[in-house]
Order: sequence, then C-alpha cells, then structure tokens
Amino acid sequence: MPSTSPGLPTPRPQADFAQILPGAPTSSLQALATFTFRHKRYVAYISGQQLDICASPTKLIQALEFDDELVALVADSQTGTIAVACKSHVYVLEPVAEGWTRVWWEKKLRLRIEEAGDEARCLSWGNEGELLVGGSKYLSLFSTLPSSRAASPAISPVDGNDDTEERSALWCKPVASPVQYAAFCPLANLIATCGVYDRLVKIWRRLSFEEGLFDYTYLPHQGAVTHVEWRPLQEYAEERRGSGISGRHEENPELLYTIANDGLLRVWRTCGMHDQDIVILHTSIDLVSAIPQSPSLFANGSSDTQKPARYTFNIPAEHFQAAVAAAKGRLGTSKASHALEHLSEVSSKSPDVTVVMDGHGRMSAWGLHSIGHKRRSQTPGSEQAFHIAHAEDLPLKLDLDTNARFQVWFADSTFHILAHSFGGHVTWWQGDVEVFFSPSAAGQERLVRSADWNGHAHEVVGLQATDDGKGLGSRSATGEVNSWTLQADQSLIQLSKTEATTVGTGREGKDASTLPFASGVEKPSILEANDKFAALVSSDGLELTLIDLKDGYIEHKQTFKERVRYLSCYRTIHGHNLLAIAFGSGIEVFAQGRYDHQQEQETWTAISRLSISETGLHISAIEWMSGARLVIAAGNGVMVCKKVVDADGLDVEIQDRLDLGSDHGSVRIDVLELASQLNQPSPVWHPDTLSHLVGYGKPGAAVNLVHRLNERLKFWSEGDELDSHLGISHNELLVDDADEELSGEAVQELIQQLEEKDLPLTSIDEQRRMRFVVKALAFVCEHARGLDSCALRYLFNWKLQLLLMTDEMPDKTSPNGVTNLLQALVPRMGWREIAFASHSTTQQPLLDILVLHYDNKLTWDMVRSLGVTAWVSDKEALAQAFEALAQSAYRQSNPPDPTNASLFFLALRKKQTLISLWRIATWHKEQRPSTNFLKRDFTLPECRTAAKKNAYALMGKRRFEYAAAFFLLADDAGSAISLLAGQCGDAMLAIAVARLYSGDDSLTLRKLLDDRLLPTAQQDGDRWLMSWCHSTLGRKQEAAEALVEPLQGVRRWHQDDPLGVVLYQQLRQTPSKHEYQAVLRAARVLRRMGMWLLAMDLVSSWTFKPAVRVELVEPGIETPTNGVHHEVPSMLEDFAAPEQPMALPVEPQDTAPPVMDEKAARHAEAAELMAKMKAKKEAAPVVNEKAQPTQFKEPDPSSLLDNFGF
Repeated sequence: MPSTSPGLPTPRPQADFAQILPGAPTSSLQALATFTFRHKRYVAYISGQQLDICASPTKLIQALEFDDELVALVADSQTGTIAVACKSHVYVLEPVAEGWTRVWWEKKLRLRIEEAGDEARCLSWGNEGELLVGGSKYLSLFSTLPSSRAASPAISPVDGNDDTEERSALWCKPVASPVQYAAFCPLANLIATCGVYDRLVKIWRRLSFEEGLFDYTYLPHQGAVTHVEWRPLQEYAEERRGSGISGRHEENPELLYTIANDGLLRVWRTCGMHDQDIVILHTSIDLVSAIPQSPSLFANGSSDTQKPARYTFNIPAEHFQAAVAAAKGRLGTSKASHALEHLSEVSSKSPDVTVVMDGHGRMSAWGLHSIGHKRRSQTPGSEQAFHIAHAEDLPLKLDLDTNARFQVWFADSTFHILAHSFGGHVTWWQGDVEVFFSPSAAGQERLVRSADWNGHAHEVVGLQATDDGKGLGSRSATGEVNSWTLQADQSLIQLSKTEATTVGTGREGKDASTLPFASGVEKPSILEANDKFAALVSSDGLELTLIDLKDGYIEHKQTFKERVRYLSCYRTIHGHNLLAIAFGSGIEVFAQGRYDHQQEQETWTAISRLSISETGLHISAIEWMSGARLVIAAGNGVMVCKKVVDADGLDVEIQDRLDLGSDHGSVRIDVLELASQLNQPSPVWHPDTLSHLVGYGKPGAAVNLVHRLNERLKFWSEGDELDSHLGISHNELLVDDADEELSGEAVQELIQQLEEKDLPLTSIDEQRRMRFVVKALAFVCEHARGLDSCALRYLFNWKLQLLLMTDEMPDKTSPNGVTNLLQALVPRMGWREIAFASHSTTQQPLLDILVLHYDNKLTWDMVRSLGVTAWVSDKEALAQAFEALAQSAYRQSNPPDPTNASLFFLALRKKQTLISLWRIATWHKEQRPSTNFLKRDFTLPECRTAAKKNAYALMGKRRFEYAAAFFLLADDAGSAISLLAGQCGDAMLAIAVARLYSGDDSLTLRKLLDDRLLPTAQQDGDRWLMSWCHSTLGRKQEAAEALVEPLQGVRRWHQDDPLGVVLYQQLRQTPSKHEYQAVLRAARVLRRMGMWLLAMDLVSSWTFKPAVRVELVEPGIETPTNGVHHEVPSMLEDFAAPEQPMALPVEPQDTAPPVMDEKAARHAEAAELMAKMKAKKEAAPVVNEKAQPTQFKEPDPSSLLDNFGF
C-alpha cells in the first residue's frame, strides 16, 4: 500500500529549499504531467516507486511511495485528481484541501487489472470520472465516481484502510499489440490508440456511453508512430465538457497531433456525426526541414531511411494570444518593441504554434492558421504552416539519441517548459514570450533553467561529502552511487552514476570510548564529531549531548520528544561550529555561541528549524557541504537547504542582541554571518566585562569604562555607529585607577540613557543587567577604601544579586506603608564569593556592612545564604554572630520556644543559658522534663547515653536539628555534625557547629571537610569548595592546586571559572605543574565568553613564579672535608626513625610537656616535613596544650538573661 499520509501538524516550519532533486524520472511516455487545481499550477512525475508533486522548481508539495514500480501518470485539471499506474494496479489519488494554502493527495481507489497477463502501460481521463487504461493485452475503462459503486462494487478495503476501495473495470476490449498510446479526446467521444512500432493510429468512436460499443477508423503513417496527442479543449468550452453525447454538436472540430519517424507532424481534424469520415488529415509539417541548418542533418548523412531526431511541442492559439496580450499590457513606456510588434501580428492570425528543436540548441517556431475553427473561411495556403521565429544556441539541449517529452504553459507572459529526458532528467525552463519568440534575440537569452530534477530511482540511504565539501556522494538502497558537485552558483549537479557501494549510510566506526573526555553518555546510539566538538545521542535517541574536545566541557544537553535519527557537524572557515539534527521528518540546526555566566541558557542555540512532514517523506541522511550548504536525503530525492535564516525564528534574546527584531521587518540572515555574530567579541560596555574587571581586582578600570560610555552616549543616537571599544586602546582599558570615583549623579545620568536608548550588540536583558552592574559598581566604590579586593569581590556580587532580585520581585510594603523588600531579600552567595571572602583581611568591616543592611536582624536562613559561618575567620566574631542567631531563633515564634535555640546555645557550650530559658518557659509543654534533663551531669556515661537515646528518638520523629542538639549534650559532635550535613542537608550549619563546638583545628571539622564536603566537591567539580576546604584545614598549597589542576569526570565550562587563576595567584606558595595549562584554559574560557581583551591581557601579563628549591640544613654541623653541607635528603634520612611516633595523634596528658631546646625543635620540624612529603597528607599535630574540660563553662545567669530582656 502506498504511503499517502501528509503527516501531523508540526511546530517546525515547512522547508523552503534552495534546490530540490526529487529523484530520477522513470523513462516512460507518461512519467510527467502538469495540471492546475484551485488556480495553482502543479507538476507531478514518477520516479521508481515514488510519485513527486511539486508547485515550483524548489517547492516539493508531497511525495508518495508505492509498493511497485510506477509506469504511467495522468492528472485531471478539473478535479485535481491524479491517477498513477503500476503494472497490476491503478491508484486514484484525490486532493484534500486545508484552507487556501495547504493541499495534499490521499489514495481513495485501487483499480485492479483483472485479466491474466495484462499489464497497465498508459492512462487517460475521460468524461466525468472515467479512466481509460491501456494495457499490454486489453483496453479497459474504469469509473472513479462514488455514484458508480453499484456498477463497479467495492471488492474489499485495501490494506486495512477503510477509505480505500478496490474496483473492477466497466468493460475491457482486447488489443492486437501492447498499447503505447491511449487517449480520450477532450469531449471523450473519441479514443486514439497506437501500439508499439505501429504505423496505424486507431480511432474508437463511442456509439454508446453506457456500453462499450464503438465504431473504428485507422490513420495511416509512413513510419512508426512516436507520439499521439489531442489538442486541449478551448477554455471557453470547458464548461460544456461533460455534456455527454452533446459533444457531437460542437461547432469547432477537435484536433489530433501525431508524429512518426518519417519526420512529419500530422494534424488530423474530426468530422461531424453525419460525415462519412471520423477523422481527416488537415495538414502536416516537415519537422526535419523546419531546421535546415541543424547539425543533426550532417550527422545522419543524406540517407532518407532514418530521419534525424526532432523534438516538438504545440501551443494552443488561445494560450499564445493570452500571453502576447499580457506582454503588451505590461509595457509601461512608449518605447517601441519590434519583437512585440511581430508577436502582435502573429497573434492576429489566431495560430496554434508548433515549436521544433533538434536537441543541439536550434529552435524554429511555426504557426497554423485557425485550425481549431470549423467555420473559418479557407483561403489558399491557409492550411500551410508559416514561420514565426528561429533561434541558435538555445540552452535547452538534449543528449544524442535520447527520447524526450515536453509540457508547456504560460503564466501571464512567462513561458514555462518542462522537458522530460529519458536519460533521467526533468528540466524546468522559463522565458518570456516576447524574448522566446523574438526574431532577433540571442539563443542564451530566450530560456533560463530553473531546475534540473534528477538523482536516484530508489530510496537514498547514505550521503557523504568530499574533504573539501564541494563534492558529494549519494547511495541508494539498490547500491547505486551518484556523484554530485557544487557549481559556482551553489547549485548541485550530477556528475556520474556507478554501482559501487562506497558511500555509508551514516557515521559507522565511531565509539564513545575513543573520546578523550568523559561524556556521561552510556552506549550512545549516535556519535558525530569533528576536530573541535563531539555530539552524542543517548541510547534511547532522545537526549543530545555536545562536548568541547579541547577542554572536555559539556556545552549543551537537551532532551527531545522525538527520536534523533542523524547528526552532522560542520565547521566554518572562520572556526564557528554548526550541528544539524535530523528527526523522522524534521531538522534543527544548532550554532555554537558564547559562554554566559549570568544566563542559564545553553551554549548552543537553535537557529533554524524545518520540516518535510507535509511531503510524507522521512529523512534518511544529512550532510554538510562547502559554504554551510545542508543536504538532506529523503525518499528518492536529495534536497539542498537555503543558507539564510529567518530572524523571526531565532530566540528573542538573540534577535535583540543582533538587532534583528520584528521592528526591522522580515529579516533573513546568512547562516555563516549568523554563526560569526553569535561568537563575536562582546563590546567593552557589556555587563559581563564590567563584572569581570571587578573580579580581576580592577574596579577602577570598570569605573573608567562607565565614564567613557556615559560621555559617548550623550552625543549618540540609535542608528549611529558606536565603537565596540569606545575608542579605548587595550592598554588604557585595563588600567586600574584606585582613585577613580563614580558619583551618584553620573550613575543616574547613565542609567537614564540606558533606559532611553537601545545599545548595539546588547540585548534588552543585558542592558537591563548593565544598569544594575553600574549601581553595584557605584556601591562598591563607596567602600573601596575600607575593604580589600577579596572583600570587594564578595560585596559587588552580593549587591548585584540583590538588585537583580529586587527588580524581579513585586514591591512589598509593611502595614505602615514602608517598603521592606530589600531587607527581606537575601542573595545566595556561591562558594566562589565565599572562598574570596575567607582570604580577606577586612572581614569585620564586610560583616558590619551586611549586618547593618539587614538592620541587625539576621536569621539563620540569611546567614546560611550569605555563607558567613564559612568565611568569617575570627572565632570570637563568629561566636558573637552565632549568639545573635540563637537569640533570633529563640524569638522567632510566639511565645518563644527554647527548642529552636537549643542547637545554637549548645554549639556555643552555653548550656546554663539554655537551662535559664527553659526555666522561664512555663508555657511550653516540655518545660519541666527538658529543664530536669539539662540539669544532669553529662560528663557521666549514663547521662550521655540518655542524651543519645533522646537524639535517636527525635530522629525517628524527623526533628533532626533538635536531635543534633542532644548529640552535643552527649559530647558526640561527630554524630551531630553528620546529622546536620546529612539528613538536614545544611552544610553551613554543620560547618558552624564544628568550628564553634570543636574548634578550627579539630578532627571533627577535618572529618566533615575531608569525608563529606571534599568528595562532594570533587564529584561536582566545584573548585571553589575544594579550595575553601583545603584552605580551612591549613593546606594552602593544596588550596591553590585545587584551582588549577585538571578535573576528572564529566565537566562543565563554568567549573573552570577564569577568576580561579586570580585566587590561585594569591594563594600559590610554589608554582604548580598545572599552572601553565590553567592560564591557557582560563584565557580560552574568557575568549568564549566574548572577552577577548581580558583573555589577551591574562596571557600577556601573567607572571610565572619560579620554583624555589628549599634546602634544610642543620646549623652548627660542619663538614670534615671541604665545608660543603650535605643535601636535604641525606640530612632528613636521619630523622626517619623518630618520624613514626610523631606522625600519630598524641593524647593530651595532665603533665606539662617536656621542654625542648632550639636544636631539638628544628629536628622535630624537619621530621614533620619529611612525614608530609612521604605520606602525601598532613599528619595529626602533636597536642602540647592541656585539653579543655568536657564540662560546660557555666556563665553568670543574670548577665546572660539581661540580653533577652528578662
């Protein structure tokens, strides 16, 4: 059963191709047809088992696939119905319209050839749904009308399709030889048939329209008949068609054209019902002598037995006259046109025009006087053809000894010619009626080729481009290989055909294990790669992953609703990457863009979407060619996509950034130009550039840029050119002037201009973010003298996030009308800002700014988001902040609840304060048992056991924070911290409790960081968290190494933040072996972010710290020979024996530590250093101080209660 479904509606727009090659036409006499339906011209032709229906040289409306090879095609312009025949069946396709724009054809009937051994060869539409089928043994007539079901009953549904029925013939007439031509006349009362190599054309005159009764006559020829064609009915008589036998009363006769291999075109005219003859010869034209100077005459010699090849087509008089009238009507000037005057004179004779060609570029046009009019007076010579025009070097040429068939029509004054060459081509030519029939126009000017449809006769299963992208190989399912090449006009032409099987069906032989980086995709179903990136599709075909092959970044991940079938990568000559993704019937083209830390969008963006679902085809292969030409294989055809992209189909953010919005009308941009613009450097005023200048410790340079932009915008208006560098050189751009100030007046002036003007190369969202960057920069400048660069980085990002959150949130006011939105919003600071702030020497002023902003009303949620407990180094300041949090937690409910503050007070080892709070909490139902329980002595084992039991009971009730407080009562800080970091999922609270309860040098904190946070950071590739953990544990060099060493596993580009090398440069003690690659990696990320100047400055100004060779030499030891000290290894080997006990933790003793002299202290330090070098980790320090008591230090209750107002 043929596939006739046009497909379901799709969000992808229907494809508009630059060139279509639907397939090689079948070499049969009825392989091509043209017709009009709903005032629109369609062209249909058969190619193997496929029927192609086109509306223009580049518009494929539908392609229908059948189970068998097709041999004939005929279309009816009255109804738009198409009939196609294979040898054993004839299929009838009816049009289905959806609105005024979409039409497709569906199979409604299958006409069965019932006679044994009979095979369909030709078709012809008759009167009111009659279809004539000429076969190898019979001439059959079928009815396709629904009213004929009684006479031609439905035998059975076809292939389970209830809308398709099978019918039998109304009658069958045997024929003497296989029918080559069988055609109804326009009035359907005559049938002309001719067999293979016959010299007689048989005319069947219908005596009854109900039964198969005929009268016959034969038209003799001097040679084998090669063409039979009825002249189409005049347009004004179309309404009378279908009047049955009334056609015999028409005044004008019908004409039959026949061509034989004797070189003559014969014109036969029908007679009336009462005449003795049915058809008589009217006139003839010698096609050979019509072109006397043709090279074909000399090629065939002077022999009369074989005439040279001639090709001809006929134009009815009314069509020719209408085209000439259209040409005359378009003349807008008074300038005389001799060609048009000549055509006007010819048109006045109402001639049918016969165009004769020799296939070598010579053409001759002849006219016949009023041959379609019965009552027109006959004058001497009126039956003879007269000459109209002659042309040399016509571009329409045919191969030697190749048969061809033509279809012609006019669209106003435009002349269309379809030439079906049996060599496997259908060429579409267009010309102007005035130029084509001009007596003097050059041959090359008369016609222009609009399309050359050719290719495979079977389904294309593989495409492969040559290395230079200018050649292409395609392979069909039968093993046929076609070679194609791109011409200078970027059109694809066929070079040759072979039977080799050198073109693959896809990208075989690629394995994900060959990729140098982890992809996270197990057993990908498709892998496509070039030298810059790789594209992988998951095993289920729904998820796409794109990997940068230079640094191993996962740049894009996307899940589709439809299975991905094919991928194809392309790299432009300028180094920009494109990816084509093919689904069942749709294609999406992705382009690689810039990195953007601020946006959550992926690096790759879809720039083009197209679909061929309405054609009924499925994509079988895709391939890129030179110049970003995307080639698609579907069915028998190969199609070349256009290089331009509709701006309306792009993301709104991209349209705005590239100034391609809807305000500019329908904009179409070249694919290569779009790919270049997506990767162009950002302007210096871009908000990311200003933010990174602050991150690089150069806020003065950012302020200078703001001043320059403000000055430029004062005299700039939209549409004027604005230099992307603002006229600033590279050296001036990065100069950091610490005294540069940004006044509030300048900020307001610039913000006003940004709100009124649309800057080029900047989207609306980027321009909005830029206003907040300027405000944050001004805020930072106010505190620049009191904070160091690390604190300024934290403060800038906090302020910027706060402003962005404020803009996105609706205004909220308190009951008294005072806006409190800013105080309610708390940005969530990342580990990058926390890591920088932890190395600041001005942490207290930074903390004061934050506390003052929130009006001294910090809650734990605020502190957690700000990361205060992770970056405040001063233990006393942290304890004060935590005590304030305890008070806030106590008061957060009404009435106050001591359970909310229990964890905070116990972490501060202030159990007595908690007891005092419980004593006054008479309203609480747990007041008495809690107070009595807290009064216990938790230095005793049984009390600690009771506390743990309570903790486990609370865990069962999912009161995890309160359970952690009871673990602290039991002096089990490890369990409390594990509970906070695990079940509670609050790493910040766990860090705070570990630092306050156990101390910064405690094993508890070390275990939390080493066993939980560091593995998580390594798994997530979070360099900032890894660096912070090492730095907190005192491992400065490891903290620096974490910022530059290569990451393992699946990686994202934002894991290699370029600011990491800034902190690394501050922390490094000795140079890392990964430093060089890390700097280059940071520069590449900056370049991909569009900040080329910063990338260049990074690599040009980076200073590599030379490695320092440290030699540990024991003072006071003299060498007995030449006075040269021993090298470090030989000296440290002496400390190998005492090294082991010192590397283990030592339990604190009540006795005072032994006093060590200076020499012994140096020996101990050297032994400890050697232990670190050999074990690759820090040994537990030797505790020389007396351990703190396990009991709580009881403060004065009255002084503590005063803080709560009691």
